[in-house]
Amino acid sequence: MCTCFAVYHQEKAIYGMNFDTDEIDLKLKISSYNDNSIFNFSALMENKYVDIAGVNSDGLFICTQAVQYSPGFKASCDPNDWFAFDTFDEVLKKTRKTSEFFEISKRVISYPRSPLYPDLGLHTMIADKSGDAFILEEGIDANVVSPIHNDFMVMTNFPNGDFKEANYNEVYGLGADRYICAHEYIQNNIHSFGINEGFEVLSKTRQDDTLCSIVYEPLKNEIYISFKKDLSKKWRISIMEKTIQSLNGFLSNNKIQFTNEEILVKDLISLYK
Repeated sequence: MCTCFAVYHQEKAIYGMNFDTDEIDLKLKISSYNDNSIFNFSALMENKYVDIAGVNSDGLFICTQAVQYSPGFKASCDPNDWFAFDTFDEVLKKTRKTSEFFEISKRVISYPRSPLYPDLGLHTMIADKSGDAFILEEGIDANVVSPIHNDFMVMTNFPNGDFKEANYNEVYGLGADRYICAHEYIQNNIHSFGINEGFEVLSKTRQDDTLCSIVYEPLKNEIYISFKKDLSKKWRISIMEKTIQSLNGFLSNNKIQFTNEEILVKDLISLYK
C-alpha cells in the first residue's frame, strides 16, 4: 500500500518511497524536456505503464499512492476534473517549486475509483528541494491540501487531510502504524538524515508485498533503488548522465546507459543473476 516521505535538514533534502503491491512489471525512465531531465518510476497496470513517482533535475518530486477514505465518502466529480496521473507530465515538465503547481493547475484533481473498492482512492505528495511540500487529496467540493509544517512529511494510506490538527501518534486508518513508525524514526534522526537513514525508514515500514524501495537525493540528482528480489542490492541512478550503476551487494560496479530512455526492471535484474 506504499509509504513515502520528504525530509529537510540544513539545506539538504531526501525523498523516499516504498512501492507495495502484487508482483507486476516495473519500468525506470529518464527523459528530457527543454533543459530539464525527468526520472519516472512506472508500473504496468491494465496493460499500460502508469507513472507512480518521479523527480526532475530541478529537484521537484511527485508520488501518488493509495488512500482509504471513510466509508461513504463521496468526492465531487466533474467532467473538467484533472485525472490524477495526468499531473505527472505537467508537474515534472513545467514546475521547479511546489508553489508553481497551483499556478499551472486551476482544475480539481480527481482520482479513479474501483467499483469493488469504492472507499479506496489515491493521494499525491509533491515536494521540492527548498523544503516546501504538500499532500493533495479529494474533498467534497475541492481538493484538500495538507502543507508541510515541520522539517519532514510522511504519507501512507489514510487521508492526511483528516488529521491536520492531530498529533502524529493520534492518526488512525490504513497505514497509520507505518506513518507513526516513519515519523518517529525521522524525528529522532533528522540531524544526520541521509541516504542510509532514508533506507532505514523504508526498511522499518516495509511490507511483504514491497516490490522496491527508492531514495532520492535531489541536490545531487541521484536516485538509489533496491528491488524485492534482493533488497540488500542497490543501484544508483544519475538523472543527468542517464545511467544506472550497480552498487551494494554486487561483485562489480557496472554502469549501464538508459537505452531509448527506459529500462525494464525485469531486464535489469536478469543482467545480474
